[in-house]
Amino acid sequence: VAVAGLSAGAGMAGLMAALYPQRFCVVAMHSGPAPGTADSAATAIAAMQGRRAARLPAPAEPAAAALPPLLVLHGNLDGVVSVRNATATARLWAEALGARPGPERVQQRGQRYAARVTEFKARGRAVVVLREVLGLGHAWSGGAAQQPYSDPAGPDASALIWAFAARQFGHRGA
Repeated sequence: VAVAGLSAGAGMAGLMAALYPQRFCVVAMHSGPAPGTADSAATAIAAMQGRRAARLPAPAEPAAAALPPLLVLHGNLDGVVSVRNATATARLWAEALGARPGPERVQQRGQRYAARVTEFKARGRAVVVLREVLGLGHAWSGGAAQQPYSDPAGPDASALIWAFAARQFGHRGA
């Protein structure tokens, strides 16, 4: 099973994967708060602004599996959920998986917004990928122009998530 979400849904996807890591093969978080940063309505605003420390909750069941691989997408111009959440999430997840960051690179496809990409690798495999989309606000990257919270000028988040998940399903058990 793969799980993905946008904004609060991204936070929920990350939380589900952290609580039940053996149930998920991959998780993708798009423009969401870092795990463990909000535990009430009163702390949600500070969490969205990236002013609360990220922490992984203890698994709800005995953890027979490590955290699943994670893809984090976030716009650097997001005025709703700070991009600091993306960095905090990627670093926290990578630390839990024993992964180290590789060099940051900028990637651009055609006329779409560029993205700063950092891959965190463990045992030679990217287990966390952070994609900071330059010029993207609080919107689904590469989405339909007529939809709210959607920006067609961004890289296609759906395709990126699909490709990331496909790679992880291919490595299952490897």
